[in-house]
Amino acid sequence: MVIPLAREHIGSDTEPAVNQARVPTSLRSGTGLRCALAGLLVLLVNVSALAAAPEPGADEMILSLDRALEIARRDNPRIAIGRARRAGAEGARVRSRQGFSPRLTVDAYHLRLDTSVLDNIPTFEPEFPPLFVRRDFGPLDGNVASVELVQPLINVGAWNARRQTGRALEAAELDLHRARREVDVAVVEAYFGARTARRQVEAERKGLATAQRALRQAEAGFEQELIPPVDVLSARTRVSEMQARVAAARARVVGAHAVLRQVLGTDADVELTLTDPVPRPKPPAAQAPERRQVLSGRRDLRALEQGVEAAEYGVKRARSAWIPDLNLYARYDRVDANDPLDFNETGWLVALNLRWTPFLGFSQVGAVDEAEATEAETRAQLRALRQQAWAEARTEHANWRAEVEGWQSASSGVADAQEALALTEARYAEGLDDITALLRAQAEELAARTREINARFNAVVAAERYRLAVSSDSPGVRP
Repeated sequence: MVIPLAREHIGSDTEPAVNQARVPTSLRSGTGLRCALAGLLVLLVNVSALAAAPEPGADEMILSLDRALEIARRDNPRIAIGRARRAGAEGARVRSRQGFSPRLTVDAYHLRLDTSVLDNIPTFEPEFPPLFVRRDFGPLDGNVASVELVQPLINVGAWNARRQTGRALEAAELDLHRARREVDVAVVEAYFGARTARRQVEAERKGLATAQRALRQAEAGFEQELIPPVDVLSARTRVSEMQARVAAARARVVGAHAVLRQVLGTDADVELTLTDPVPRPKPPAAQAPERRQVLSGRRDLRALEQGVEAAEYGVKRARSAWIPDLNLYARYDRVDANDPLDFNETGWLVALNLRWTPFLGFSQVGAVDEAEATEAETRAQLRALRQQAWAEARTEHANWRAEVEGWQSASSGVADAQEALALTEARYAEGLDDITALLRAQAEELAARTREINARFNAVVAAERYRLAVSSDSPGVRP
């Protein structure tokens, strides 16, 4: 880093400055040496201050639209909820394997039996002469170990549960994709909403500058006794009104940035600097979308269709409770008796196990009724969503077309309003119009720019909402 040295002016004001980087001959004297040391000390202090100063923009985030979409897809709470639901569906899918996977169980016990039954037991001592004596055989110690294997062969309920969880997992994947698209649209709306609020501040400031110019013109005319004092008062009122409008527009910028942070899902308290401007809206296609295209492209519809299939397998799973299960059963046991008995025994068993529960209270009947009700509810939701999707597609297409036409009309109105304002200002300066006409022209010019700003934003958002209605896979807004 190059640090410019200070320049010292000696003599008159017209004398050229002397660069301190050059060593003058006066350094040979004591005064020159002290000046050089003081300059070196000042230079070191400046370098330390520059090194300790914080970097500019440390609390500022430069945010483009692509970066905003990336942050939202990572941190937005709705997407995080979708990921958690997908993980839960994956867990249920893994758990469903237990219905046809082998189950291996290992048991081990250490036994210690101490009871009065084992005390004072008469025994025969094989000695000469033989004797009958009483002995205590307790406590009795031993170990028992067993290994058990159960392999399901026929389990209709488990098979249906496997298919049900598979459909539920696919539905969770589609719901997550739909949530991402909805968050993308929300990010586009919040991002360009903040940019629109900033544009409105600029428009209000421009209106304030126009009102202040009119006030200066009115005050100059009043000093020359060319216009009445009411013109000055009216111009001052207009300036006060515009100052209040600028303050309100700034407050809307703060609110728009807060909404954008909420959509992004970020907790960082930094100043957002948005780089992408609001793009020029593009008109939609002349023809409305086809019903088949809309219904086949939306991920939320496909997710609900998978939910209907999962509900169907849920009904089959509930009905399969009356079907018997067939299992392969194998068991191995080992018993070791240590003290006072000294023996060990082993045994194994292989069998086919048929389990059938023809009646289990009314739980089976209730489970079937509940599963059928869930299936009927899901089918009704799918039908309602199909109707809603088709209505949204047609409505959003019409809204997109109307907003684009409104923006085109508002854009042409801005030029007309600016030209009308310029003519009115010239006529007012010549005394051909009064202050009322001038203030009206100012208000109309500001209103025209405000309509253009809002119409551009509405047209861009309408295009994104239409793409969401027909389930386009990516945002269409690229500045």
